[in-house]
Amino acid sequence: MPGRNDKFFAALWLVVCMVLAVALVLLLPRSHLNSSVLALLPQQNLGAAPAELQEGFMQRLDRQMVWLVLPGKTDDPEVARWWLEQLRALPALKQVQGDLNENQQQQWGRFAWQHRNGLIDDATRARLQNGGDAQADWLLGQLFSAFSGVGSKELQNDPLMLVRGSQLALQQNADRMMLHNGWLTVQDKQGQRGYFLHGELANNAFSITQSHQLVSQLRQLEKALKQRWPQAQLLTRGTVLFSDDASQRAQHDVETLGTITLGGVLILVLLVFRSLRPLLLCLASVAIGAMAGTVATLLCFGELHIMTLVMSLSIVGISADYTLYYLTERMVHGEHATPWQSLRKVRGTLLLALATTAIAWLLMLLAPFPGLRQLAVFAASGLTASCLTVIFLYPWLVRGLPVRPVPLMVPLARWLAAWRRRKALRIGLPLAMAVYALGGMVQLKVDDDIAHLQSAPAHLLEQDRQLADLTGQRADQTWFVVWGDNAQQTLQRLAQLVPDLKQAQQQGALQNFRLLPLRSLEQQQQDIATLQQAAPKIVARLKQAGISVPAPDLQPMTVTPEAWLNSPLSEGWRLLWLSLPDGRSGVLVPTSGVKNSAALSALAQKYPGVSWVDRKASYDTLFSFWRSLLSGLLLLALALIALSYVLRLGLKAGLRSALPSLLSLATALATLGWMGASLNLFALLALILVLGIGINYTLFFSNPQGTPLTSLLAVSLAMMTTLLTLGMLVFSSTSAITGFGTVLCSGIFSAFLLSPLAMRPTKLRKKR
Repeated sequence: MPGRNDKFFAALWLVVCMVLAVALVLLLPRSHLNSSVLALLPQQNLGAAPAELQEGFMQRLDRQMVWLVLPGKTDDPEVARWWLEQLRALPALKQVQGDLNENQQQQWGRFAWQHRNGLIDDATRARLQNGGDAQADWLLGQLFSAFSGVGSKELQNDPLMLVRGSQLALQQNADRMMLHNGWLTVQDKQGQRGYFLHGELANNAFSITQSHQLVSQLRQLEKALKQRWPQAQLLTRGTVLFSDDASQRAQHDVETLGTITLGGVLILVLLVFRSLRPLLLCLASVAIGAMAGTVATLLCFGELHIMTLVMSLSIVGISADYTLYYLTERMVHGEHATPWQSLRKVRGTLLLALATTAIAWLLMLLAPFPGLRQLAVFAASGLTASCLTVIFLYPWLVRGLPVRPVPLMVPLARWLAAWRRRKALRIGLPLAMAVYALGGMVQLKVDDDIAHLQSAPAHLLEQDRQLADLTGQRADQTWFVVWGDNAQQTLQRLAQLVPDLKQAQQQGALQNFRLLPLRSLEQQQQDIATLQQAAPKIVARLKQAGISVPAPDLQPMTVTPEAWLNSPLSEGWRLLWLSLPDGRSGVLVPTSGVKNSAALSALAQKYPGVSWVDRKASYDTLFSFWRSLLSGLLLLALALIALSYVLRLGLKAGLRSALPSLLSLATALATLGWMGASLNLFALLALILVLGIGINYTLFFSNPQGTPLTSLLAVSLAMMTTLLTLGMLVFSSTSAITGFGTVLCSGIFSAFLLSPLAMRPTKLRKKR
């Protein structure tokens, strides 16, 4: 019969469940669902730069979109103009730019001329040194060249041709791109011209609804473009395309795999118990667990990642295990024991199973992955709530539950008898699995390359490749970040970095870098002094060649970052500069063709306010570090489990009970090897769960108050529900989740097969 404490804890748990329900209703509308695949990775960072600058740059990079319109053989800019009009009509986009109209071109030319003394490029600066002889030679070369197109008006307005020099320098730094009729263009190998357009998202790139709506609209517009100009081709680049693809695949996984999972679990429970009440009790414990997991995740993180929802499908099967174990005990022994007596028989095992599984999930909090941390909190809190629901409430709800014989009693009994009587099975199966594990682990390769975890669709990757081939600009995700307390300090630090960057380029550490065409006020003052020294000699050289020019204007023409950013000259460059309200500023120096990332990192450390960012290399290093750390933790956990078994059961029985855990991990690793897959951090995280979940099966069998037949039925049900849920992860469209599910399924099935090793000897064998 229940005691006072049982009534008190049942009432208290009901109150907790109601509080969870109210909290869910209040939190859910205020929270958002994050669909960024990058959130599964460590926090994005730009080295040691201020956090506000890091966040600002990352948001700006994520919002960028680029289009390249290739009209085909007709080379008709009308195609690009039509596409530009359609993009500007979309409310989800802002600052969409294409060609410069006549007014913008005039503004561009006027600003460049009015500030020519403050916009001197590095090549012109070098030619002005030592009296300006090199600049005079260059001027004469431009004047007498048949292809330069220098007019008398240009020479009269800008005798030193500073505007021409700065614009030629920009064109040289623009790789294969050139200005044509106001458009930034590029030509392919066949000579066909492509027209560039760019814009920004009006909202976050990872907003699921808005992103999907925008991508759908862009697809419809692309179809309309192809109908009007069948020969035209459109290439698009943007984070939103990959984010939308990932979120749509994840939503498909949740809907499809979730339906199959729940359907399979429901059918299994109905077949075994042949009653609706056990089914409702399973659903109730799973629902309470899901509610608790969602509330805990929202309280801790303020959001829920969509990958957390996908992978939480695995928690459905695990949380149902507690209910199934207790209901199995009631179904078999309900005639001879009260609900509270049945609970006392299984409570210790349930709590121990919960502890091992929850600890396995919570170990994921060590990994620096926000998405996996969410999953750890979701799982640990959800499983705890499911187990406590069984312990506190279900003895009150199972009274009158039909008592039935064990389903498939004869096959189950024969399986147990074989484990007891046939030495070939007790020794042969573990030995066979050990051979399988050894053969697979020999073939296993370690791979910490993050690129191998990507599963982006081929058409998006192909577009990105074509854009890189045409423009020479690849998304290498490598750059320097330079920052300072104010804009001028930032520009001064940038100037200090440039000579070493050029030297690194000459030494082959990198192929190219893109430098902001803006200099500090200090550099502009030095340029004015250099101009004043060189101008008389240059004018004299021109007169000797019979060319008369007016005296050049050598007054300061100061260019501040604010004025430059508001001018047409900064078009296409603004992405690289960011200023905060408190005056702190930062600039990016994108690089490509990096051959020696370590040398560039050492270069950045020479200067204050400069950091080197190689996102892929840093991720690879981080993956390797955490894989090694988790491998050590896994070995330590195995040793502690074996020690606990030995202390509790003795040396021989303890080692025998620890063997399923060891072989299940080895088999899971071997499966990766036989499949040709690689060992990475995500596989190690899955192994932690194999250990935490698989040990439950040996715990059920080693329960001194349980019976082997009941334990085998409970373990079989637990294994089938877990595989129904974890097995669905294998069919996920995300490669990292697929590998995660493969390791879990193979490891847990192996743990189930070997779990009878933990059976205690029968009384007959004890007498013998």
